[in-house]
Amino acid sequence: MTLKEIYDELDRILDDINEYADETESGNLSSDITKDVADPLEHILSALDTIIDDKAAGIYEEPGEDEFLENFEDSW
Repeated sequence: MTLKEIYDELDRILDDINEYADETESGNLSSDITKDVADPLEHILSALDTIIDDKAAGIYEEPGEDEFLENFEDSW
């Protein structure tokens, strides 16, 4: 499973949670669901989105040996 697939699944779950919280007739339950489940899940999705964007930008790629040696030689 890729990071994007995990993100998409968590986003669908968040939509379901928000829909349930909106439809519940108990104000206390709705507030608890939002505070204890939806808000933390939104933070997770935001962090995961940042990781996906960084990965796409190549931030997590390790330089290959050739690139490492080129950078080393350029510094001399």
